[in-house]
Amino acid sequence: MECFDSDGSDFELDFEGFESEREEDIEDPLDKAQEWDTFVDTEGEEEEEFQGFQVDWTTGNYQPRTTKAFKRTPGIKQPIAVDASPLEVFSLIFTDELWDLLVTETNLYWTPVSKTEMKTFLGLCLTFGILKLPARRDYWRQTKWLFQTHVPKAMSRDRFDMIWRYLHLQDNVDPAMDKSDKLWKIRRFMDLLLAQFQALYEVNGYASVDESMVKYKGRLSFRQYLPMKPVKWGIKVWVMAESSTGYVNNFQVYTGAIVGKPETGLAHRIVSDLAQPYFGSNLCVYMDNFYTSVKLLLDLQGRGVQACGTVRAGRKDLPKNKELTKAAGLTKHAFNVAQRDDLTSCVRQDTKTLMVLSNFHDPTEHGSVRRRVGGQRQTDVRVPACLADYQKHMKGVDLLDQMVGYYQIHHRSTKWWRRLFFYLIGVAAYNAFVDARSSGGPAWKYRWTGYKDWLEDLAQELIVPVTARSAPSLRPTTPTGASADHDLAQINSKRKTCKECSLKHSGTDVRPGSTLMGCK
Repeated sequence: MECFDSDGSDFELDFEGFESEREEDIEDPLDKAQEWDTFVDTEGEEEEEFQGFQVDWTTGNYQPRTTKAFKRTPGIKQPIAVDASPLEVFSLIFTDELWDLLVTETNLYWTPVSKTEMKTFLGLCLTFGILKLPARRDYWRQTKWLFQTHVPKAMSRDRFDMIWRYLHLQDNVDPAMDKSDKLWKIRRFMDLLLAQFQALYEVNGYASVDESMVKYKGRLSFRQYLPMKPVKWGIKVWVMAESSTGYVNNFQVYTGAIVGKPETGLAHRIVSDLAQPYFGSNLCVYMDNFYTSVKLLLDLQGRGVQACGTVRAGRKDLPKNKELTKAAGLTKHAFNVAQRDDLTSCVRQDTKTLMVLSNFHDPTEHGSVRRRVGGQRQTDVRVPACLADYQKHMKGVDLLDQMVGYYQIHHRSTKWWRRLFFYLIGVAAYNAFVDARSSGGPAWKYRWTGYKDWLEDLAQELIVPVTARSAPSLRPTTPTGASADHDLAQINSKRKTCKECSLKHSGTDVRPGSTLMGCK
């Protein structure tokens, strides 16, 4: 029979040595892409397996593999001055367009709020995450020295409460808004913020994918319960973050499956969506066993993304040999490695049996991890390279959760989108910190000791004292205080607080007086 090679040239094929397969045992070639090559004869007969190509897992005669270099330039994409202040860097992420969105949408529901007030409001929210008190109103208490802060000098308590109450990100009656989107109240804000995350910084070629939880216990259709997470109830956010810094370069809020249509292939879709901006870049993505599968890694490899992760023993197409599964009965710290084409699988015995799958690691290479051996101090233990790299690069999202969680503002609200909003504010501040540190050079560490120090300066720069007197008002701008412009008379039967005195002494320790007098 005349057949054709992959380059189109014909050659003679000797059928001796072929094994026949039942028709029902032949798998879809699309599902077996990159596992073996096939040929088709000129008469259109069924595809047959070509003997000589690797079609099953092997534990010897490994074919060497080389990690492909990341094709993009890591680091800052936009120029940032070495001596840039925290607010200058934060403004590259939180642009005027985002400030205008907050101010415009909030003003639809209340008296005008200026951009300066909104910055002061968010600056105070960041401050409340650093300096924690039992209740929000305690920041304005002045009767005890324990609670005496400079917050009243920045904004009056009532003004802050009113902005807090009427804060909006989207017009509720906008006819152009697609309310079938469960995130319509915050969708525009998220899209603008994510675009800035990706426009300002490029990861260093290594990223991790994991879920992050935003605490919320109210009634919500897509609220999740994860008993193994520190935050068990809340909104789940799929996050891709740089492994070494925790910089968020992509995220997606999980809103649950469509009612009546259980979602299949969720993990595959999530990783593909998060990695989509990096198709063809040779980015190395690390993930845990919720996401990893043979099908996903082959798909990512075809799209120019290198992937590695722990894998569950029951996943399809994994090695079936006993020595390559959890039933191998290995002694502690022992491991076995298998290869199939570009896929490398390893099983290692530690406290538990651990399985790792990779589409780019060389099965012959090794690394080391720190483990206790014989109850002694931690020492270097030899492991396959895929396992050593997984431990090194899987920490990105956990690092993000740690840093954002330290200084997250804690507040009670029945509005779910507020929790998500303040979480994203924290993520934006941390991303700006990574940008500033990346562009600061060796002298950066002498300006700030760490993220907390940098965040304090950012909050302080955002806050411009906005007392009740300087806040925008719908009232005409006329001179305040009793003057010839007022026709004073006794108009009250009971003493009331003077409005002018209240404005005058706002933000101070002076208590405004009461009077029977007023302007007719």
